[in-house]
Amino acid sequence: MLARVRVFGRTILLALALGAWPVAADDLGDFAAAVERAAAQYHFTLRTLESSGREQTAAEVRLLRQEWQGLIERLDNKRPAEFEGDDFYASVMTEVDMRLVTTMIVIDIGSREAAREALTPIGATLAKLRERAERR
Repeated sequence: MLARVRVFGRTILLALALGAWPVAADDLGDFAAAVERAAAQYHFTLRTLESSGREQTAAEVRLLRQEWQGLIERLDNKRPAEFEGDDFYASVMTEVDMRLVTTMIVIDIGSREAAREALTPIGATLAKLRERAERR
């Protein structure tokens, strides 16, 4: 029952997050919206890490990685003009993806603390991405 409540809550949070942005936004707006979706999933993943078992946490990390892959795809296929020639994104995208893979491995091993350590820097990266998207 508790798992159903969590899934329902997650669905509501993501629906609210997805509905908060206009459908026909510009490239920079689309990118900012994708960052916000990834940030929402990141925070949900951290809460799940603290309150749930390995299987549920691993599932949430996989969902976070899917959101991150969406960000990578967006930059590869439809990079906002404001980011042309900005090498910051290539290194950040690779680093975070590596952290997510590492997190999945340490969750399988059973180390909640190591998973937390792997996930924590991603929050700072998402904050930097938000800031850079807003500054442009």
